[in-house]
Amino acid sequence: MIGCGEKAADVGKLTAEGRRALDSGDFNKAVNIFKKALREKPSDRDLLYYLGLSFKKLDIYDSAYTYFRRAKILYVHDREINREIIEMAPMYEDYEDAINAIAVMVLTGDNEKMYWPKLADFHYRNMNMYMTVKYCKLIIADDPESKDYYLYLSRALSQMGKFEESSNVLFDALERFGPSSEAYANIAVNYISLNNIPKAEEFFRKSLAINPKSIPTWINLANILTEQDDRAKKEEALGIFKQYYEQTPPAYKLDSIIPALEAELGE
Repeated sequence: MIGCGEKAADVGKLTAEGRRALDSGDFNKAVNIFKKALREKPSDRDLLYYLGLSFKKLDIYDSAYTYFRRAKILYVHDREINREIIEMAPMYEDYEDAINAIAVMVLTGDNEKMYWPKLADFHYRNMNMYMTVKYCKLIIADDPESKDYYLYLSRALSQMGKFEESSNVLFDALERFGPSSEAYANIAVNYISLNNIPKAEEFFRKSLAINPKSIPTWINLANILTEQDDRAKKEEALGIFKQYYEQTPPAYKLDSIIPALEAELGE
């Protein structure tokens, strides 16, 4: 019993010494002290948390996150630990962990509303479009001037296959905020999914009228021009492909598209 007491006292002294080093900005010293103490008491909440914090201060984020996660497993409802998880988990694309940490913060007293933007973002990146739509709609209903979330909402709806609803969101945004090349381009993509090629062409052209430097939009326009039974449009598409050939990534496969279109046009 005396041995155990002495060990606990040693850990307590080391913890206090590590805290002093951390508070004074000697983060390397703090790391070494907390590691030494952790060997004696590997499940101690303060040691795990402050070791993670020390590594974070040193910008050694992978180690910091490792210790915060260990602490989170043992101390599920600890607010300080969950606050760190919310901040750091997205750096490692652990969006589910970040979402769960927010749930703990809400469970332990925070108003969920303060996390709506993060929840919309994390759910979108975690490919949960249903929840993305939920939080984007909450944000827009609470503040209709939240411009970015109209685009977020429209993208999530598109990924759910709700193309008309997605476009309606963008039309609302255009009415509220004015013309937008990105909004027009996304509406055009929705029309492609709805197999309405003439409308897609119309809105790609509207997008390019605002931002004529968007090469992806030019290539998208050219692609849908080739799908129409109109020689003039195919010739226009060929001109676009050739004009932007050097600036277009190989993934667009212009190396094969251009010769095929030239053969079709007899050029």
